[in-house]
Amino acid sequence: MPHAELLAPLPVARRTRTPQPATPVLLALVAEIDAACGSSPGAMKDRIIAALKAAVARPELLTADQRVPQCGCYARHVLHSDPAGCYSIVAIVWGAGQFSPPHAHHTWCAYAVHETPLEETLYGWDGKNNAAQPVRTEIREPGYGCYAHAGLDQIHRLGNSGTEPAISIHVYGVERERVATHVNRVVQVA
Repeated sequence: MPHAELLAPLPVARRTRTPQPATPVLLALVAEIDAACGSSPGAMKDRIIAALKAAVARPELLTADQRVPQCGCYARHVLHSDPAGCYSIVAIVWGAGQFSPPHAHHTWCAYAVHETPLEETLYGWDGKNNAAQPVRTEIREPGYGCYAHAGLDQIHRLGNSGTEPAISIHVYGVERERVATHVNRVVQVA
């Protein structure tokens, strides 16, 4: 590994055990992500962000079971996993005060805020000290969407600083079985 960042395990997040029926909005999102993955890298990024923004604007995107938070750690519900293993779509339900650790990514990823604002702290990588440095904190309103490449260029901490549950929809460039182990690259903060 080029950097000796801390690779602490992420908190255990609950995942939906039985497949939930796909809503029409989710089916449309899957079709758009499939098409985006067949595009050039630049077009892929733009198409995935646009698809996520369109999906999170629709309240009927998720079933009632996919909106349930859990105590102690955010809940992660896998909504779809590409049969070829190219990507997975995940709903994350953040209870009040629940945050991810600061992390970069081992794979490409994108997210959009579905319900209730989220707080995102962005970091820069300090190679001399082998640690992340906080740069700024932003409130991400419902409808906000972004995309990140793998690596240490885009480090963040995401979570819910509010009092009501918040929901974000994420697309990760890994198959379902690797979502918990091959997405987040937890980093040390100076």
